[in-house]
Amino acid sequence: MNKIIKNLILVFMLFFSSNNIAYGEKYLEVIKLYDLYSEEILDIDQLYSGLEKMNISNENIKNLISLRKSDILSEDDFVNGIKKILAEVSSLENKSKENENDISKQNIIKHEFQTEITIIHSFIISDFKYGEIWNHMIALDGEKIIEMSFKDSKNNDLIKLRKPKFKNLKNNKFAIRSSAIYLPEPSVGIRYDLKGEFVNNKIVGEVEITYTESDEAGVVLLRAKTN
Repeated sequence: MNKIIKNLILVFMLFFSSNNIAYGEKYLEVIKLYDLYSEEILDIDQLYSGLEKMNISNENIKNLISLRKSDILSEDDFVNGIKKILAEVSSLENKSKENENDISKQNIIKHEFQTEITIIHSFIISDFKYGEIWNHMIALDGEKIIEMSFKDSKNNDLIKLRKPKFKNLKNNKFAIRSSAIYLPEPSVGIRYDLKGEFVNNKIVGEVEITYTESDEAGVVLLRAKTN
């Protein structure tokens, strides 16, 4: 009875730990399963169940097991065959993931546009000037923001956006809001808002930078419109 219990524990551990093993090591787990099967600790259904739990329920592996059980294959040929099949399965899975990534990238649309400063609040003590140009980039996958940048006219990073959120509105209009960091003065609390619309695949709209600290929270410090 003790032997049976130990074997059941071994099988249980094997079944539920093997999912996290890299393909380069999985052949060892397949060999262990086969050894349990050849010693009649597992029956054929339990063996196949073990392979399924390892996500490698492959007909070619099952054929190798059958040939090994019938002594048609040597142990070395059996091990080498398992390694080859697992390598092929791993390669196919990697190619599938690469194709999925390529398809995902095809859905990403990058929008680049410029805005021109139209309002500078009297609070601002800086080198900002009316008519100054800002460069913006937004990469969207549907309504999900993949990447977003805010640069000055010389393409230097000016504001870093923290977890920007896209809100789709009616008639091709949208809004993006994000807490932000003004990189020359990171301690200043600000918020970024973009209210825009898609016109002929281009973004037209207005950007506001709002102060978020102390009694003056809510004051619009800067405003810029697409040019």
